[in-house]
Amino acid sequence: MNRLLLTLFISVLVLVPQALSDMKEDQATVKRVFGSSPPMNYLLYALAPDKMIGLNFAAKNPFNGANPAYLDARFLALPVIGSFHGSGSRINLESLIAARPDLVLIWEDDMLVQTVTDQITKLGVPTMTVPFRQIDSMPDAMERVGDAIGAGKRGRELADYTRTVIAEINTSLAGTKPTRYYYAEGLDGLSTECDTSFHVVAMNFAGGENVHKCRQSNLRGLEKINFETLLAYDPEVIIVQHAMVYGDLVEDPMWQQLRAVKAGRIYLVPTLPFNWVDRPPSFMRVIGIQWLASLFHPEAYDVDLKVRVAAFYKLFLGVDLSAQEIDDLLVP
Repeated sequence: MNRLLLTLFISVLVLVPQALSDMKEDQATVKRVFGSSPPMNYLLYALAPDKMIGLNFAAKNPFNGANPAYLDARFLALPVIGSFHGSGSRINLESLIAARPDLVLIWEDDMLVQTVTDQITKLGVPTMTVPFRQIDSMPDAMERVGDAIGAGKRGRELADYTRTVIAEINTSLAGTKPTRYYYAEGLDGLSTECDTSFHVVAMNFAGGENVHKCRQSNLRGLEKINFETLLAYDPEVIIVQHAMVYGDLVEDPMWQQLRAVKAGRIYLVPTLPFNWVDRPPSFMRVIGIQWLASLFHPEAYDVDLKVRVAAFYKLFLGVDLSAQEIDDLLVP
């Protein structure tokens, strides 16, 4: 483990008490901001929660725990304006106008990007289109949005941390053979994502290879397969999205035929306060890729994940975690 990198992560625990105050560093003209997609709205939360005017869907949902212990009370009280995406509340343009946004963030890497842009442009509201699909694009997005909303110092701080994580993982995993994984979604674990889907970008970046090869044909994903197909894939690792089905899959005699289950390499995605990996693919992927890399390649990426979790939550969420809370996050 590079001693300089370890020092950087530990220093986050000591030197970031002023991080949240940096969000209020400048009384910029952009004071009321809305993210038209979940990745953009969550990015706003990391940068300047006081400038958010509404949510895309209820903060607590099947994919995101939204525990009040980790979140600002104001965020949890924000109205649901809606989203163009997913199966949640459809966006209410009248509510959006009534909320008087100074700026609306649009996710550039979205299949609906043109539709979203056209709809919001008709309202006469200023927009900013932001790339945020790939892991490598996240640091620049943090800086650009931070500058646009008067949280430039905060944006640079988050971007610098994220670039360090990205560089470390790239260096650690150079030359390693990708770990074949299956992403188990749905109530039976037999919904999944194509290998090219934005839903699995974090897993692919962290040294994984999706066993299900196809091309995503819709925004929502959730491709259905049968167990015989999964048995033929026989992945090395299984990542499970839903807590309610994790135990069922581990104990199911049918699933115990799979080598990942036999070896105990079946893992539940942490979701507090937001999903670490997907739904939405947010800034939480910064800790998600560290978690995934340690699961896929524990020898090559040998880090103290508890230290990393503490540093990430302190910097991005302003939360000091206890040892027990860290354990609960890593083994939900």
